Parts: sequence; structure tokens; C-alpha cells
Amino acid sequence: MIRSIAWKNVWRNRKRSLIVITAVMLGTTAGVFTSGLMQGWVDQRIDAAIFTEVSHIKLYHPDFLNNEEIGKTIPKEKSVTGFLDKHPGIKAYSKHIKLMVMASTSRGNTALMLNGIDVKKEKQVSRLYMQLLPGEGTYFEKDGSFPIVISDKTAEQLRIKSYQLDVVVLDSLKREGFPESVIVKLMALDKIRFNTKNQIEKKVTKLLTRKEISRYGGRIVKTSEHYRLRSKIVFTFTDKSGELVNQTFRVCGVFKTTNTMFDQMNAFVLQKDLAQVAGLLPDEFHEISMLLNDGYKPEQVRKDIRKAFPEISALTWKELVPDAGLMSEYMTLYYYIIMGFILFALAFGIVNTMLMAILERTKEIGMLMAIGMNRNRVFNMIMLETVFLTTVGAVAGMGLGWLVIEITGHTGINFSGVAEGLEAVGWSAVVYPSITASFFFGVTLMVVATGILSSIAPARKALNLNPVDALRSDN
Repeated sequence: MIRSIAWKNVWRNRKRSLIVITAVMLGTTAGVFTSGLMQGWVDQRIDAAIFTEVSHIKLYHPDFLNNEEIGKTIPKEKSVTGFLDKHPGIKAYSKHIKLMVMASTSRGNTALMLNGIDVKKEKQVSRLYMQLLPGEGTYFEKDGSFPIVISDKTAEQLRIKSYQLDVVVLDSLKREGFPESVIVKLMALDKIRFNTKNQIEKKVTKLLTRKEISRYGGRIVKTSEHYRLRSKIVFTFTDKSGELVNQTFRVCGVFKTTNTMFDQMNAFVLQKDLAQVAGLLPDEFHEISMLLNDGYKPEQVRKDIRKAFPEISALTWKELVPDAGLMSEYMTLYYYIIMGFILFALAFGIVNTMLMAILERTKEIGMLMAIGMNRNRVFNMIMLETVFLTTVGAVAGMGLGWLVIEITGHTGINFSGVAEGLEAVGWSAVVYPSITASFFFGVTLMVVATGILSSIAPARKALNLNPVDALRSDN
């Protein structure tokens, strides 16, 4: 009976109840979608960390990460690889030679970590080969003398990347639907090569109006990008014997990931080429990266490796990429904090609404108490009204939030306008929101708790009424 009365009381003032329910629905939708958006970013960051940057576990000489000396190779390499071959949790592994070098061209220079890889094995543990820019070379698919795959960021620093608005680029822009007036203005830059993005942006800014720049500027610069494949890069480093070595590599491909820092620091060459110029033996490697089979936790496999080879440093992806590890551990807590703030703000509106309802029904509540309804039942009635009001809006909000996440989870949300800032911290500019069923269970509990807590003040107001005085009230 109390539940039935409480439900009917919610709809006595339909307009007011709908306003509160709508507010709760929109707040819950915003919270669910924000959580889904963050979850999508976290999932992509973790996926990139494991399958592109560091894998599940990496093995090193204990002192290699301290100073990255060329002589700090993995001890007992053959015994280690034999153990990895037999371990049921290890899906694949790849051995790397790593050298810190100075890269130079006639137009620029930068420091890089050269990674010597076995292409076939590397493809089993890393998706980097899938990150090559379309039409910008290959992932060591063509034989050549000392080939190297560099990042878009490195190409920019070494001035291997340039910008040119030639006839081909202008025709491409025209096919994309650029106005003829814009194409005509850009023809003034035909055959002019710009070495930096800043240079071409300044010229384009002088030629186009502010509205044209806002609408077309980004696409113009992006389409004008050109990479000088087969360019020579001279690398200077110290070999195993301590001698200074200069070696020339030719660019065979350009990649771009969602992590600018990773791109800026890493380039990839063939293992045999790097071992030859560095004076390393066939069984000398600085790093082993491995992927695990489903169902095996990195911490357990690392424990097995350390037990068998205590002289080797084994690190999981959470230790190598602490930002992703931290997000993985505490993101669920962040979701509930977000929802908590939203529900906390909504609670004030709910309390206000219920207090108004109590004031309007003072005589009615006095009558119920006068004919024998005890205080517990009055309290339960007010509490159920509040919970019903909150739950209806929250359930609708969770449903709407889930629908928005389902749609955007397939289409993605493009934040290309702030891509540079996002990629600087390793986050993708295109995010695919996602959410788990357990999140909705937790939110439901929070909603019910919010309803109960919001009912305390209105219920106390009702319980403090004197039945005699309440019956004399005009409300």
C-alpha cells in the first residue's frame, strides 16, 4: 500500500515531477557518456601501449635502463629464449638491439633510439607495421641498403618532410570540393617547397581570408605534406669497442602513432644491419618484447621469468608505461567520482522538490497521521517517493547514455582540432566510447543511495508535523 501511494504521489504534480526527472535523466546521461568517453580513451591508450609501444613484458640487462650502454646485453640469451619458447603463457616474442644515436641530415638533426628488429618476429608482437602512413613507403618490404623506418615527427625534425602545393595537390583539393576561388589563390604557391609547417601556414594565411583559413586551412596543409623517401640519414654512435661510428641509412617508410613522444624517440632498422655496424654478436640483444596468451596475467609470467632468471630485469607494461597502468588501475574509481559529483548536484534539486511537496501536502499528511499512520510509514512513503523520482530519471538517463555510446562507439568522435595536444600525452584524436555492464550496476546503487539520502530532510520535515496543527493548515 505504501509503495502504491508513493508512486501515485510522484505524479500528482506531473509537471514538477517531469522537470526533476528530466534533470536527473540529462545529468545521468552526461555522466554515463563522459565515463564512456574516458573508457574509450583509456582502452585505446592501453591497446596502443601493449600492441605498439612496449608489449606485455620486456626483458633487459638489470643496468641497461640506467644508462643504455651498448655492452649491457641480456645475459644467458639462449637459455632465456629456450625458456620463453616452452612457457605456455607466451604467445610470441621479439629480440631487439637498441642504440641511442645522433641522427643528421643536411637540414636538421635529432637524437633517436635505433631499434634493430627481426621483421617477421616483430610483426607478431607489434602493430607498428600497420601504422605506416598511406603511400609513404613500406615496412622493410623492399630490399635495399640499410633501410630505416622513421616517424612523421622525426621526418619533420630532420626536414625529410616538406610541404608543396603543386599541380597534383591542387587537383586533389579540387576533387575534394574546394571552391575555385581558393584553388586560384593557392596557385601562387605552385612549385614552392616549404621545409616547415609554420612556413606554409604563414603563406596560406596571407593568401586566404579568415573564413577560408578556418574552413580549409588544416586540410590544405595536410594535403601538401610530402616525404622524401630514400633520403639519407647519417647516424653517429659508439660501437661495442668504444669507437665512434658513422653509418648512413635510407628512409624506406614513415609511420605515425597516437603517441608523439614514442614517435619522436624511436626509429626502426633491420637487426642484421645494426648488429653489423655496432660490432655485436648474433646472440647479443638489449631487449626482448613479448605478448601473452589470453588468460595469462603479466605479473604471473614475470614472476616465473624472475624465478628462473633472477639476474634479468623483467618489467610489465604497467611499469614501462605508468600513465596507462595508473589509468587502468583507478579509472573505475574516476567514473564513480564523476557520477558522484553529478548526483550530488542533482540531490539539491530533488530535496527542494520534495520539501515543496511536503509543504503542499501538510494537511494531507496530518490527516494520515491523525487516522493512525505511524511515523515509520510516513518516513517510508516520503523515502519511496524520492527514490522513485530519482530512479525513473536515472534509468532513462542510463538508457539514453548507453544509446549514445553505442552509436558513437561505432562512428567514433573526432577531436582532430586538438589532435596535437592529445597525441602529445599519448591519447588518440579519434575516440570510440565504450562502457561495461558493471558500471550501470554501480550507478544504480549510487542512484538509490542518492534517493534515500535526499529523502532524509523532507521526511524529517514531515515527521516533525503536529497532526492537530497540520489539519488546521491551508495546504
